[in-house]
Amino acid sequence: DSPSLPVRPPVLCAGCPHRASFYAVKKAMEGRKSYFCGDIGCYTLGNAMPLDMVDTCLCMGAGVTMAQGFHWVDKEAVCFAFIGDSTFFASGMTGVVNALYNEADMILCVLDNSTTAMTGHQPHPGTGRNMMGDVVAKVSITKILEGMGVQKVVTVDPLNLQESVETVRECAALPGVKAIIFKSPCVAITKPQGKMKIGESCIGCKKCIREIGCPAIVVKDGQVTIEEGLCTGCGLCSQICPVHAIGGACHE
Repeated sequence: DSPSLPVRPPVLCAGCPHRASFYAVKKAMEGRKSYFCGDIGCYTLGNAMPLDMVDTCLCMGAGVTMAQGFHWVDKEAVCFAFIGDSTFFASGMTGVVNALYNEADMILCVLDNSTTAMTGHQPHPGTGRNMMGDVVAKVSITKILEGMGVQKVVTVDPLNLQESVETVRECAALPGVKAIIFKSPCVAITKPQGKMKIGESCIGCKKCIREIGCPAIVVKDGQVTIEEGLCTGCGLCSQICPVHAIGGACHE
């Protein structure tokens, strides 16, 4: 006689910087034909609505090689490869070398959340700790890319929506291999305490729900509201609200 369990599809965490990265690329590419090649990691969940930003997902590192493949069959489109910082070290670098050597046009988006989030937050060469927990020198993704020959490498905070969108548009206008490092820590390891609130000026358009699909934004009794137990105060929703009805403590 027990009630059926509610449907809970996999979703990016509330406040996950990957959501902001995907959304920035999506907004920047509105009206332009683009291919969004994904990879294995938390960010694979960017395939779900409303983001709908992962066209392909095969294996670790395949997003980088598939993006350059799409360039050769459709040179009018903008080709993106999304890869996490951990996966970049594991199997992404060889694909970047191939893209450079064969002069492909693509934008590499490194979603750097400073951990291996999907499988238990193991350290990787960019975290500054080795497998024994010792503090060691970090390996710089930026320096690796520059050493390979990537001429345009930009680091941006994905939670700054306007700057992120402008960066994507700038890179999309350039030839060759470009790299954007979307750098913002995983909310599971930083535990931010900020909270966003919806004010009385809310017009109920639900754009904050339709556009980014954050699980902390819900509808209760016909009113859009924010679940304080889930919200991390990342501030992405406040940047897309058309009437600026969302405010509060932003991401720390």
